Amino acid sequence: MSAVYPPTDSALNLEAPGDLLSGLLGVCEARSESVPAGAVRTIPAEPGRWRILSPLSGSLDLAWADRTWTLDAHQAAALPGSEGLSLLAREDSALLFLSLCGLVPDRILDACRHESGLFFETGGLALESMLRSLRVHSGHTVSEKEASQTAYRLLMSLSGTASAAPAEGRRLPLVVEAALGIMRREYAFLDGIGELADRLEVTQEYLTRCFYRSIGMTPGKYLNQVRIENARALLREGGHSIQFVSDACGFTNSNYFARVFRSSVGLNPRDYARRCASLDALPTPRRDEELYVL
Repeated sequence: MSAVYPPTDSALNLEAPGDLLSGLLGVCEARSESVPAGAVRTIPAEPGRWRILSPLSGSLDLAWADRTWTLDAHQAAALPGSEGLSLLAREDSALLFLSLCGLVPDRILDACRHESGLFFETGGLALESMLRSLRVHSGHTVSEKEASQTAYRLLMSLSGTASAAPAEGRRLPLVVEAALGIMRREYAFLDGIGELADRLEVTQEYLTRCFYRSIGMTPGKYLNQVRIENARALLREGGHSIQFVSDACGFTNSNYFARVFRSSVGLNPRDYARRCASLDALPTPRRDEELYVL
């Protein structure tokens, strides 16, 4: 479990892995780091690992396997460790980094892998939620069970949502970049795509056409994805009513929220919250019963 980065803002203290079932799902490293504009971070090759990273804020140029692309806030990439990678901060950024090993991430991520790795348009939100649930900023020691459960939930959240990484050197139209920024920052307060188009001083039809050509989905669908990812994070935390989660994520009413959530996740919000709570409440299994360990 050697460090990949120099000393960073926060990192998890991970228990040493057990011997019986190690190799199925291991959380090798989890960090958050402030990266000033212009700074470069180099991560060496680590065969047998997957690295998942995302800028919580700011923007990073990512170079891996002779390819380069840009990750904006809340976008995420999952890259096998067969090649080293480097990051250049375009602006002051907050980087989230996770390193996984074992058969489980290999099976899950390889199943939807593209030639240039894996790209998740809103995957950084799920990564942020995972690190928050592990209390990455507290520096406490994380148990094998706790790390394994949260890593598995992250992989399940990301599974099926991967797409090809952005084309090398791609620059989004300014109207699309502006729309993405507003939706990521103000998803809870934005009153629909009509308001977004008005603020950008374009027609809704023009915005939808440009957005779809650049991102591959409509702005309305993208906005709902951002809201649902944040809703899932709140529901995993527990202690929040469905009405509160609906309001906090910008939905017009809880019934509409429940329909969109079920369509996206496959469960209604209440059942999803109960399932997360039941996972967290599971008794510690015997060593020979553990499925996902470090």
